[in-house]
Amino acid sequence: MNTPLYSGVIINYVCTAACKHCIVASSPDCPKDHITEEMAENIAKLLSESGAYSVHIGGGEPFINFSSLCTVIRALSRNGIEVDYIETNGFWCSDEKFVRDRLMKLKELGVTTIMVSADPFHLEYVPLVRPLILCKMLRECGFDFFVWKERYLRQLSRLDINKSYTEEELKKELGDDYVAATAAEYGVGMNGRALAIADKIYPRRSYEEFVTSSPCSRLLVPHHCHIDLYGNGLPDGCPGLAMEMHDYLNEALSKEKYPVFTALVGGGTEALFNYATEKGFVPRAEGYPTRCSFCYAMRRYLASLENPTRDLSPISFYHSMDKEDI
Repeated sequence: MNTPLYSGVIINYVCTAACKHCIVASSPDCPKDHITEEMAENIAKLLSESGAYSVHIGGGEPFINFSSLCTVIRALSRNGIEVDYIETNGFWCSDEKFVRDRLMKLKELGVTTIMVSADPFHLEYVPLVRPLILCKMLRECGFDFFVWKERYLRQLSRLDINKSYTEEELKKELGDDYVAATAAEYGVGMNGRALAIADKIYPRRSYEEFVTSSPCSRLLVPHHCHIDLYGNGLPDGCPGLAMEMHDYLNEALSKEKYPVFTALVGGGTEALFNYATEKGFVPRAEGYPTRCSFCYAMRRYLASLENPTRDLSPISFYHSMDKEDI
């Protein structure tokens, strides 16, 4: 069994934001599902059996359902799995006492580190004052924390910290190229919702340039993956592609059950293109900006068919992506 050494648990997909760079395309419109106690225990046991000793917790936005978040932490603790950090955009941080109470509860559960998201993409949804309050309370409560990306705290603090900003407002404040610049600063892999950024900043090329037999080898590197609230094992950097977590960690990946995944790891986009065209896929004449954009287009088509295959999961990812101009 593979050991997911640098991995995370996605406890929900719903979020208070719909950031331009979100790899799993979270938003307020995503399903309001949260991880159950049974699933949390199953995931924790599998992680322990695989030899993992720690994970981070993310979403979506983990703090939307604080009770569910605590349930996951307890399950991990019972199985000897530490929490590296918890990700949050700080939307819930308007009252210092409320924030302190939550942080002290987490401290009782053994959590020591929080990752705070603050950047122009989040500022469209969360006023900067919220993550600033969170950072203040984390210091006072004795937590370790880091801001992703910290340099934006200085850049954005000159704006009105008590309001969120539209894209047009941010262009006036940060420049017309702030979207591409922020994506570059993040090292965004231009997947998930960031495919829309790639579509705007990269020239389109013929799909034929992206048809290659080179396997997508990173898909079979489960030491950095995520496990979500539905029990999916998600390869790093490739949203909308998932296997049952036990199958993924054990590399029990049959062509019958996971035809899309096995095509990509066995024969790259060429194999997936052959499979997709057999199902009726027709590439767009104007082409695609990146190989990932081309791959997504094929997977999106396959996910739209009746009874999509198990590896095109969660299907809610494709429903969320349908709202983007890609």
